[in-house]
Amino acid sequence: MTEQTPPPIPVTIVVPSYNRPDKLAACLEALDRQDYSDVQVVVVDDGSDTSLEPICAPYPQMRCLHQKNQGPAAARNAGVAAARDGFVAFTDDDCRPRPDWVTRLVAAHGGDPAVLVGGRVENALTDNVFSAASQTLCDYLYDYFDAAEGEAPFFTSNNMGCLKSHFLELGGFDRTFPLAAAEDRDFGLRWRARFGRLVYAPDAIVDHFHDLSLQKFWRQHSNYGRGARHLHRVMDARAEQTPKLERLAFYFNLLRYPVAQRERKALRQSALMLLSQVAMVYGYARSASAKPAGHPSPKRV
Repeated sequence: MTEQTPPPIPVTIVVPSYNRPDKLAACLEALDRQDYSDVQVVVVDDGSDTSLEPICAPYPQMRCLHQKNQGPAAARNAGVAAARDGFVAFTDDDCRPRPDWVTRLVAAHGGDPAVLVGGRVENALTDNVFSAASQTLCDYLYDYFDAAEGEAPFFTSNNMGCLKSHFLELGGFDRTFPLAAAEDRDFGLRWRARFGRLVYAPDAIVDHFHDLSLQKFWRQHSNYGRGARHLHRVMDARAEQTPKLERLAFYFNLLRYPVAQRERKALRQSALMLLSQVAMVYGYARSASAKPAGHPSPKRV
């Protein structure tokens, strides 16, 4: 008898969205072009001012959920709760995954329940130095932590995936993170401690259309500082021993990274790397001076 090929694992893509209907529409167009044979999409409208359902309506394999504004961590959890059993992949509404994105994520995952897989994010706004610098900083972190060798402590939540069952077992994203800042790092740290494997898939690519100005760049990295402070509080509550600060060489190499990688507008990017760290310290300090709201453990979905 001829051995039959098992059917592909069902994949559900979760997309949180808040007040960016035009970006969401472009994202859904890209997701509609995925070459994987069994894909559904769950969009979670995180309390947008106008309903996002009309944007999902043209696509029969896509559905739109609505919740009060609770932040991206809660929105992703709600999306996973509504997903089919199988593999869940995450991206954001300002991203456009390439047609083979799901196929390559699933292949790199290899059906191993212990694996959290993450792909590569590329800045699509190459003429915007603020957007370029923000992505170069993420690239530096992946290089510094040697993602290709399996040493990365986290993947950014706009390009990663895992089995739904293990996402639920871990408790999902920690809903106490109110911003899109450090909730993905917390998830990666908990995944590694519980299951042990983070696998990088550099050929699973999403293009990121994150339009930044100087003001938005500062706010983004200030929010990262706030997220880092909340992460440290959560880590302290778990009595986690992961170091909270990197060696001095980390910051020195960060500043020279755009030049070493021959990035466009490298010197301006290096200056923005420095500014990003100042913004993070500012956000961290402001958050540290505020009265903590408590340290609940990650909630189950």
